[in-house]
Amino acid sequence: MIRVRLAQLTNKWNNEDLEYYVKESGDIIGITEKLKNRQKGHSVIYYVLENLINFKKLNQG
Repeated sequence: MIRVRLAQLTNKWNNEDLEYYVKESGDIIGITEKLKNRQKGHSVIYYVLENLINFKKLNQG
């Protein structure tokens, strides 16, 4: 279901809608509910990158 929703969102996307795309993607995969500032797309990107970096740190060995 998540893949389908992300695919539908991606098919509608254009360059002018980047902020909307990021926020909606975050909402679809459940990130938005974990954020303090749910109105900003950069909050979603920050959350994803922060978690990716922490994951990489744990799995370096």
